[in-house]
Amino acid sequence: MGRLLLKIFLAYWLAAGIVIVISDFEPHRHIHNPELMDALNSALAINGRTMIRAYENGSCNEVQTGLSSARESLYLATPQGHLLCGEMKSPDIVRLVESATRQGKRITANYARFQLIAFPVTSAGGTRYVLLLKNSYSTALQVYGLLPGYTTISISCVVTLFLALLVALPIRRLRTAAGMIAVGKLDTRVHWTKPSASKLKLGDDDISLLVRDFNYMAEKLQQLTNAQRLLLRDVSHELRSPLTRLGVALGLARSEAEDSMKDHLYRIEVETGRLNDLISQILSLSQMEMVHELHRADLISLSELVVNLLPDVQYEANQSRCAISKDLGADCYLRGDASLLRETIENVLRNSIKYSPDAGEIHIETSAEQNSGTSFVKLCVSDNGPGIPETELALALKPFYRADRVRHWEKNGSGIGLAIADRTTKLHGGTISLRNRANGGLIVEMRFPAAHIP
Repeated sequence: MGRLLLKIFLAYWLAAGIVIVISDFEPHRHIHNPELMDALNSALAINGRTMIRAYENGSCNEVQTGLSSARESLYLATPQGHLLCGEMKSPDIVRLVESATRQGKRITANYARFQLIAFPVTSAGGTRYVLLLKNSYSTALQVYGLLPGYTTISISCVVTLFLALLVALPIRRLRTAAGMIAVGKLDTRVHWTKPSASKLKLGDDDISLLVRDFNYMAEKLQQLTNAQRLLLRDVSHELRSPLTRLGVALGLARSEAEDSMKDHLYRIEVETGRLNDLISQILSLSQMEMVHELHRADLISLSELVVNLLPDVQYEANQSRCAISKDLGADCYLRGDASLLRETIENVLRNSIKYSPDAGEIHIETSAEQNSGTSFVKLCVSDNGPGIPETELALALKPFYRADRVRHWEKNGSGIGLAIADRTTKLHGGTISLRNRANGGLIVEMRFPAAHIP
């Protein structure tokens, strides 16, 4: 927001500077009020006659000193530019005096530190003189008289900042809301009202209309997403009943089938089991996406949780002759849902088992660490499988992702396990990351905020 404020401020003062330069291009046009011009001319005429009398009486310097002040000084000159009262160094005096004499009116010239006014006056005897008024600028900012004083600049800065905030604040809220929607918080809305517009009944401006359209878009996006989730959940539920009946029919068919049909029935049983597992994972993912916060926050030992689930996972790993090693640290405590975490870790380990080669190696590690004063617990699962292409690592946490479709179906994969792990980690306030091992394989790293043990 700071850059936007700076841009608005600079744009305002660029426009203001152009206006000031144009208005000050001809210095004699500084005062446009006829009454003020007449007053100024009268004052110069009175001071001019006083200076002339003093000069003719021989007391010019004393009177010139008395009429001058710290910011303003009066001088008397001949029409040819020769100073009669006072001393002043300016290379432009002759030209200015001659111009005022020739035109018979007040002429103004701006210099870096002061303004010089030449005003033609005539003595009682008809002798022509020129009165010079040197007026120093009130502030150091008024170089050549192009900038206003401190008060004007202060007021304009406040006004500019106020106008910039009117534009920047709703844009910042829109940006924040867009970021929250991007991470899945679809119920986020932007609240922005203009009291002045509502009271004066001036209608909505472009910013208010933008906020309204953004909220409308967010609402429609939330409705479509919820409808998609409900459809996915309902379809999955509806598929459960025919799958159950299909399993019963399959059992009856196997008992009455000939030997030549057993291979086909076995294939039907395998594909039915895959479909049933897929539906279970879809239901789990759909249920988790509808949950925005945990209902339980029990104190859990991550290392103990791994120890309890390893026997079940090792049983599955034995079918592929995979070896699971562990390195479990102490004091790895967090708060969360134990059953949800157990299911998530099982999904990650099963993925490693599926895609590890025959007699592969899987390593699981837990540890408690600190980074920048923040305590967290970490769980890493690594394997020596094929890994994931570097360009697709960020996509692997999306539902139904498949780096190699043929390999996924051969391994009975659905591309949902890592998506569930990602959602579970975020529900626990943690993060999950994927990276390939240097010598082949994938590393899944999950970090959770550490719990303080009383």
